[in-house]
Amino acid sequence: MAITNGYVTLNEVKDALNLEDSIDNAALEMAIATASRQIDDYCGRFFYKDGTELLPATRYYTPTDYYIQPVDDFVSISEIATDDNFDRLYLTVWTADDAMFEPVNNPSRGWPMSRLLAVGSYVFPFNLPQSIRVKGVFGWSAVPYEVKTAAKIQASRLFLRNQSPFGIAGNTDLGTVRLAAKLDADVEALLRPLRKNNGLAV
Repeated sequence: MAITNGYVTLNEVKDALNLEDSIDNAALEMAIATASRQIDDYCGRFFYKDGTELLPATRYYTPTDYYIQPVDDFVSISEIATDDNFDRLYLTVWTADDAMFEPVNNPSRGWPMSRLLAVGSYVFPFNLPQSIRVKGVFGWSAVPYEVKTAAKIQASRLFLRNQSPFGIAGNTDLGTVRLAAKLDADVEALLRPLRKNNGLAV
């Protein structure tokens, strides 16, 4: 299978497991894809880019305030438009002077921004459902090293779990370890700082 938006490559996991042949490639790719989506679910966000500058992704939001609007993580925004009378046409297109983005210092540390501020001619149509349309590049500009490492550990664990139907890996000479179905403890420790709090952007 082709890995879509995986956080670690097939060769990186094979190196970690000291595998040189291609017999288990399909199972390893499945483990990588599964581990990557487990990370998304645990963190409440994704770390790949959705959309491009030429083909931006489109998202819709229901306003929670007239001036401040949490949105999905984004790398860049190309358009903000609002539906002010619930006709679903989004005819009010904001200019660059109408909005600011926060947290403003996040890009300096490799993190995306995740809030819109109304600072110009318009406010968000508070209480009109799905009345904000945002186009841009969502997600993260680059996968953090913590996520890459977590994906490698979790994918390896999932692959070994598949090879150990009773959940025990190892042998009596070198020792055994129980492979639980949940995220590896080291994976959780790596990802905890990247996890959204109750689904809210940080």
